Order: sequence, then structure tokens, then C-alpha cells
Amino acid sequence: MMRAARRPSVRAVLGLFGVALLAAAARAESVLTVYYHERQPYSTRQADGGVRGVLADIADRVMKTAGIAYRWEDLPSARQVETIRRNESPACAIGWFKRPEREAFAKFTLPIYQDLPTIVAARADDARFAGTPTVDRLFRDKTLLLLVKTGYSYGVIDDKIRSDAPNLRRDSSDNRTMLGMVSRKRADYMIMAEEEAKDLLADPALAGSIAIYHLGDAPPGEYRYLMCSRQVPDDL
Repeated sequence: MMRAARRPSVRAVLGLFGVALLAAAARAESVLTVYYHERQPYSTRQADGGVRGVLADIADRVMKTAGIAYRWEDLPSARQVETIRRNESPACAIGWFKRPEREAFAKFTLPIYQDLPTIVAARADDARFAGTPTVDRLFRDKTLLLLVKTGYSYGVIDDKIRSDAPNLRRDSSDNRTMLGMVSRKRADYMIMAEEEAKDLLADPALAGSIAIYHLGDAPPGEYRYLMCSRQVPDDL
């Protein structure tokens, strides 16, 4: 003789409901946060809420190919580093150089992009940059003022900045604003990746006054990575 099926108790129903809520929360937490900041041509917010650009498009393909759910979050570069360092949640930031001081607190993926060789952006009418300048010559000339971005790495050139101690000024503005500072003679030159310089100099306000100078001793372009908090599992 078959027994009638037992109706689940209220406690059991509430328990199952709690498990469902926990599972939903776990799924929500499994969405990886990917930090970016507005920087052409690497990552730019679109009208539809998405993010496009040289690096953003690659990161999107990586995530979709690997089946990783993610969401974009706009965060200034200095705050990205600090947030990854605090390691409060699984998160990655796109486009960072892998440096020993960052490897002390972050995980890095394989490289996702390699920059074009480094160039110098300076005033088009500044004869001191004529021909093919070199990093060594520019850094030795203490009459020249190098403009660098606060908190940024310039890859292997960081070591040259430390050892040669060029005359420099640090600024936290975006690169478009900083190129304007060079144009207005508040500094003499900047060091940039060529693709970024070309994109910024498409702006008519800068195109006539700023020129790209290729360096005779330019190092190969730097590799860029996803820099992740230690809460991101190795298998992910």
C-alpha cells in the first residue's frame, strides 16, 4: 500500500527558499567586475552603456570565449590600483603593465595586447626635437621639461626616469589635457604609445601644434594585461 506524499513543512519550504536566495547571491557574486577608465583609443563608454576600444574589445572577446560573466565599471586609474590592492572582491582592470611592485599584490593574466613602440609628442615647431631624438639625449637635456602622468607606468622607461632623473613635472589630468599643456608651453614633451598619440592628434585643436617624433632608441612596445585582485581564482 502506497503512502500519501508528505506535504513539506513550512520550515522546509523556508529552508529551500533560503537555499535559492543563497544560490542567487552566489550567481550575482560570480559576475566579474572589470575596471576601465575613459582613455581613447583603449576604452570608451558607448551610448548603449557598453565599452569599446582597442583593449575593451579584446577583453570582451576574452570573457565571452571563456564563458565569464562580467560587468564594466568606470574607475580612475589610481583608484583601480588601490581597489585591486585592497582585494575586497573578485575584480580585474584592463590594460595594465606588469611591474614587480604590482605583482606584489595582484595577479596578471597572459598579455592581451602589445603597444606600438614608444614615441615622443612635442610641439611641432620645437627644433630641439628635430630629426630622430633619443631618450638618452632628451633625458640629459635639463632645459627640457618632461610631462608625466601621476600614477602611470611608462614600462621600461620608468627605469630610465629613475636613473637619469630628467627634468619633469607630474600631472593627474588626462592625456588630451596634458597634450594641451605641451601646446601652451607649460611643458615640452610627453612619452606615449604611438596609437594613443595618433588618436588624440586627430583632434583639430591639437593636430597643428603637436607632432609625433619617433625615437632612435625606442624600446619595443609594452605588453598590456588584465590585472586582477587575489580573490580572482587561478582557474578563472
